[in-house]
Amino acid sequence: MPTQRWHRVMSVFVGALTMTGCATPQKGLLERTSSYVLYDLPTGTVMQAAAEVLGERGYTLLPSTDPRLLHTPWKVDGNFDMGSRWSRLYIESRPRPDGRVRVRAYELYASTYGRTQLLPAMPADQAYAPDEQSHTTPTVLIASEPSLPIHSSRPVMRRNLELEWAILERLNPQFAGRVKEQVDRYVAQGGH
Repeated sequence: MPTQRWHRVMSVFVGALTMTGCATPQKGLLERTSSYVLYDLPTGTVMQAAAEVLGERGYTLLPSTDPRLLHTPWKVDGNFDMGSRWSRLYIESRPRPDGRVRVRAYELYASTYGRTQLLPAMPADQAYAPDEQSHTTPTVLIASEPSLPIHSSRPVMRRNLELEWAILERLNPQFAGRVKEQVDRYVAQGGH
């Protein structure tokens, strides 16, 4: 009897994981599809749509001398006492020789650890961590463009396919709708 109960509990658990998975097959297929799209639109139109998508997500834009590049200041989620996630986005348009435009979106992110005092270092430890200095007072962030604290994970840059899909939906909602229908049919037929 306990074995049957165990199997029943595990089947419910696996079923729940399957239904609420981290990323659905549809989401992955849609995002990968957006990475192959070339736009027959002027670069300015494409970048304006990208700026609107960023604005809807709570990002502001930093000034740029290149009209084909959008970048944001750091956005901090969490609190400085327990730890936080810092992220910034970059969107670039790459014109092709045939006049079409390719959009690439990237996210740079890092995690910081709680705002804590460093342990006192012995003079012999200086060779181990020369860039660390012990703090004697709490640090206050006073800057419009903060920099990552010394005690953070290394920043990681990754392609943001979800943002590229959002830009596609903004620029051509009819095409995005047709792609969604095809992906749903593909997944329903067991093609994933």
